[in-house]
Amino acid sequence: MEARDLFALLDHAGDAAFAVEPDGLICYWSPKAEELLGFTKPETLSKNCDGILRGEDGSGCAVCTRDCQILESARESRDVANYDLYAQTALGDRRWLNISIIVAHVKQGPSPLVVHLMRDIGQRKRHENLTREIMLRVGELTGRQADQILDRAYSQQPVVELTPRELVILRSLALSHNTNEIAEDLHITTATVRNHIQHVLGKLKCHTRLEAVLRATRQGII
Repeated sequence: MEARDLFALLDHAGDAAFAVEPDGLICYWSPKAEELLGFTKPETLSKNCDGILRGEDGSGCAVCTRDCQILESARESRDVANYDLYAQTALGDRRWLNISIIVAHVKQGPSPLVVHLMRDIGQRKRHENLTREIMLRVGELTGRQADQILDRAYSQQPVVELTPRELVILRSLALSHNTNEIAEDLHITTATVRNHIQHVLGKLKCHTRLEAVLRATRQGII
């Protein structure tokens, strides 16, 4: 498929979409993306996607960076789980998005293209925040610490099934071991380590290694 055919399909997709080249520059911005975030096509084309979205996670840490792990995974044809992003709009405010990644190999021009499909999840996030607020208020009324309420909520989440190798790697991350150290300890390649880490992040629904370690610790996985 040529890039123009791909872009024609994305023009009519149900989700807002944009595509970036391997170097992170935006090469396509759909009409629905303009409706969702307010940025026009001329404002986005040939710009780094991190400079447009300036995405953050729930704790305010930058997710969109020039050294994007998501782009790196996509370029290496590794699966990328859906993730939530607190993105900037053209008006300067922020909006919660859920993003899916598709890696598209095209016949002409830079390849692969990394397609981002975006959908607004603001209402879901508002519900999550309301639930958190209710738990905090319950903690105040019952005299229990808020973190005890929240820990109980985490413990009641569905159990995540990790393979033995994934558990070993997750425990290594908890010990602050980097990719090279884990590969050396387990006598496997760094690419294999990264694949396992991506699977762990996907199963735990996390964006970063640190977040995965914290969530696994709260749920008693490690």
